[in-house]
Amino acid sequence: MFPVKSSLKLVGSVLGVATDKDSIICMDNFYNISTFSKENKVIDKVLQLSKEVEPLHHFSKAVAISYTTSKIAMGFVKATKGVVVTTTPEIAPIAQLTWQKLAISKAAFSHEDDYLATGGEDGRVLLYSADNYQLVLSMPPLPDYISSIAFSQDERLVFAGCFGKSAMIFDVVKNDLVATIKTESLIEDAFFYADNTRLFCVTKEGQTLIYDVLEQKFIKENLLKGAWLTRCRPIAGEEFALVGAKDKQLRIIDLSDNTLSDSIALEHSGITTMRVEDNLLYLGFSDGTIDIADLNEAKEEMLELLNNNDLKGALGLIQSKNIFLQTLKEYRTKLETLWKEMLAKAIDLLAKDQLQEATAVVEPFMLDQRKREEFDYYWQQKEAVAKFMDAIEAKNYMEAYKLVEQNAYLKETVAYAKLEETWEKSFEVSKRLLFQDPQGNLVKAQDLLRPFVTVKSKKDVAMTLLRNSDKFVQADKEYKAKNFVEYFKLCDRLPFLKETLIYRSAMLIGDQIAQRVNACENQNDYTKALEICKLLASMSPFKTLADEKAKTIQIKLDFAQACKERKLADAFKMAETYFELRSMPEYKKLYDDFKRYEKIAFGFAATGNGKATLDNLKDYLYIEYWRDKIAAILKIAYLSEFMLNAPGKEGAQPDICWKETFQYYIERYGKDEEIKKLANEIGLQDVLDSIPFDGNPKGYLTTIVADSLLCIDNQPLHQHEENDKEEQ
Repeated sequence: MFPVKSSLKLVGSVLGVATDKDSIICMDNFYNISTFSKENKVIDKVLQLSKEVEPLHHFSKAVAISYTTSKIAMGFVKATKGVVVTTTPEIAPIAQLTWQKLAISKAAFSHEDDYLATGGEDGRVLLYSADNYQLVLSMPPLPDYISSIAFSQDERLVFAGCFGKSAMIFDVVKNDLVATIKTESLIEDAFFYADNTRLFCVTKEGQTLIYDVLEQKFIKENLLKGAWLTRCRPIAGEEFALVGAKDKQLRIIDLSDNTLSDSIALEHSGITTMRVEDNLLYLGFSDGTIDIADLNEAKEEMLELLNNNDLKGALGLIQSKNIFLQTLKEYRTKLETLWKEMLAKAIDLLAKDQLQEATAVVEPFMLDQRKREEFDYYWQQKEAVAKFMDAIEAKNYMEAYKLVEQNAYLKETVAYAKLEETWEKSFEVSKRLLFQDPQGNLVKAQDLLRPFVTVKSKKDVAMTLLRNSDKFVQADKEYKAKNFVEYFKLCDRLPFLKETLIYRSAMLIGDQIAQRVNACENQNDYTKALEICKLLASMSPFKTLADEKAKTIQIKLDFAQACKERKLADAFKMAETYFELRSMPEYKKLYDDFKRYEKIAFGFAATGNGKATLDNLKDYLYIEYWRDKIAAILKIAYLSEFMLNAPGKEGAQPDICWKETFQYYIERYGKDEEIKKLANEIGLQDVLDSIPFDGNPKGYLTTIVADSLLCIDNQPLHQHEENDKEEQ
């Protein structure tokens, strides 16, 4: 059941919905902005921004609502300028967005509301600071107008897709292009997940796609036939995705394998917007309806049923009260915990032709498509299962194991587990008898192992025990004395020892030691972790794992030391090379320090003060990691400086040679859309047009770093120098 708690109704199609502390904030395609009381769902404030402008398309994406600051950003039909509106204390415009060359087709706030991104019909994606809505940077243009924008949770990455079936991922922190993506379908919406290493996308053609950000390739694709997908959002700790479409279905996708987990029939068609906040799902539709559903409806009741292993009751609760309960981690864990046991029982019932009873056993698991398929497979093979059971009952182990070789699925049965238990018990008892008296107990051991010596998979091990009992005895001694290094050496020398129960136990102990390494690493106790790695490396099956882990830990130690000694260039180079370093507290501090200086520098850049901008970034100025980012901030400083010194403007510097000035800019950034727009606005388009070359978008990598690009009296530029003592 879809657990709708309440509904709202707007005049036009719902293009945005979000909440703040007290209100639900909404906007429709007629530019109506409304706020409703969270408590009683009564309308509180309303303002129509424009009655004359043509309404936005009812599936337009040109509207974004912030996550925490009660702001709305939007574009208008056929207008190059956008607007930012606050909804508290009253609904009122607070800023214009002026850098788009053509109309805004997509807008999005970052998750912490630090940035606002707009994409336009010109194929450009622009980032504004959410503090003052000044331009922060522009991303490389895409070939068609922008259809989707998504920020990573840490606000570092931005995904943008366009109608030309191409897309990109851009690193905001470094001002660097991460990936260029070609698609066969138009991506309508996307989100990052899995620590921002995966990207989930939905398309106009009904595809759900998973893109590996690190490997830079699509790794899983699924097609929902006949569906025009429109929106997607993660739920349940990023284990599932909700996918909206133009039809009357809301789909739940399992992100582990990109499969359809369930579909929900809706009363309304055409999902235009989707937001998840405080376990409430807000669904906006093209007919103006907003449904508010509680994702945690009946959760406590569900947990109580799970605590009692009542999966049948849990399934009933999902169907009668809340379909989203199937995404609960506790429910999924319980299903996985009990599935193998219940499936084995069902298989045994199938072998006895008790079909109804078998179906009843697995019924609570049948919401899971993979489990449905697994059970159906055994249903199809019930005749072979019956033969297998008969062979075991007759102690015809050769036939039983032969059937297992032919039908690997028989290993999932309860009967197979008991068969293996019989073999292992016979083997261990034989081993013990031979240890006590190799000659006197030889016949007894032979009798115990006789049923298995005709079994191909057991014959070699059984005969090896009878002929080499002393080697098994020696291995047991080393194991019991916890001399695992010697034990594994012995097993490497005598591979037949690896076929024993003790070897599997020894491997589990090795796994436990590996987990101790992980625990020490998690607690940042790298010295202790390296010590345990040495022990683990001495156990031959774990040597490769231990060496790789030790290498990673040593890198973390070196990184921590570089941070401590403020060797910033080394630290950032390591962080770029080794992705795992980004989870360390030292990296967070390193990054936060830069962000603090960057924010101050951007404030100076917005006022056209290039020297103060550079002074604040002096520790990072020549670090390769930050070259692109600092150049982007400087670009803002230069553009702002040009605007402040426009011809005829009060306070402008005299004797500026604008052709030379523009040439300095073009040498660094190319003849981009920003300089074209500025030159037109300050009446110097003819000067810019007179420059015959287009420059290099990354020319700043080979030119001097200057406080200002203004050419005064044809004097050459001076490289930036820190404040000298007199200036201080």
